[in-house]
Amino acid sequence: MERRPKVNKPDSGCVNVWHEIFETFKLQEAMSFIQIIVLAVVQGVTEFLPISSSGHLILGSWLFNWPDQGLFFDAAVHVGTLFAVLVYFRREWIQMVTGFGGNKPVEIDNAGGTVRARMLAILIVAGTVPLVVIAPFIKDSLESDFRNPTAVGWLLVATAFALIVGELFGKYIHKKTIGIDSLKVQQGFTIGLIQVLAAFPGISRSGVTMVTGMAVGMTRESAARFSMLLATPAIAGAGVLVAKDALDSADNIDLGAAALGAGISAITAYFVIAGFIKLLKTGSLRPFIAYCLIAGIGVVIARATGA
Repeated sequence: MERRPKVNKPDSGCVNVWHEIFETFKLQEAMSFIQIIVLAVVQGVTEFLPISSSGHLILGSWLFNWPDQGLFFDAAVHVGTLFAVLVYFRREWIQMVTGFGGNKPVEIDNAGGTVRARMLAILIVAGTVPLVVIAPFIKDSLESDFRNPTAVGWLLVATAFALIVGELFGKYIHKKTIGIDSLKVQQGFTIGLIQVLAAFPGISRSGVTMVTGMAVGMTRESAARFSMLLATPAIAGAGVLVAKDALDSADNIDLGAAALGAGISAITAYFVIAGFIKLLKTGSLRPFIAYCLIAGIGVVIARATGA
């Protein structure tokens, strides 16, 4: 009789380890594949447009009657958009970091405008400090009182009125506009102070920072660029805090959904940033004003009628 070669069976401990890894990254039933894709695309589209990404994540789950995606998924798709803005503004960040010691100039637009590396770093820090100091004290209240569609609807309306103010300042108040190279530290701090309002879901971070930039005399494009530079530490900090809260909670964490969502949001956000910067060179904020008004009022009416 022919003797069959002996086949070594895999160690049961090794099998169990790989099984646990597979189960960890497998998409859980709590979130469908469609929900992950839709919410990740929504995050990528809305993070840098002045229409509130956090508010739209809440509205997306409400509109489709999906289970709440949870804070960890929110943090993951924010990390995706963080990666996108870092890649898009890689020139500015690399020049600022490598040129900090010698205080070398940093190119901050495609028209040849420059600002010294140390000054740009100071402006970003000045614009980030208010959020770091204030946000931890209001975070718990926001999560309990404003993470619902009705609150998001009203705050979208508030975002629309903020954008109207920005348009008025840009068109009628400031006849002579400035770029990032002419921005003063106190103006950067003021933009950062207003950025704190974006902790409310429904208030657009990019919207209120752009509006404030335009209110102090910046062009739309310069205000948008500075807003996106401020987004890097803002999104990073928010992502760390939310991820920590999710890990500390008893909720199940779906790493597979989080990884997929982060990848989709990163790709989407990169192309949205590029398109938005081009739009602001010749366009206005009026389409976003109309959208926030219509969407916000629509949500409020729908909730009032029992939806």
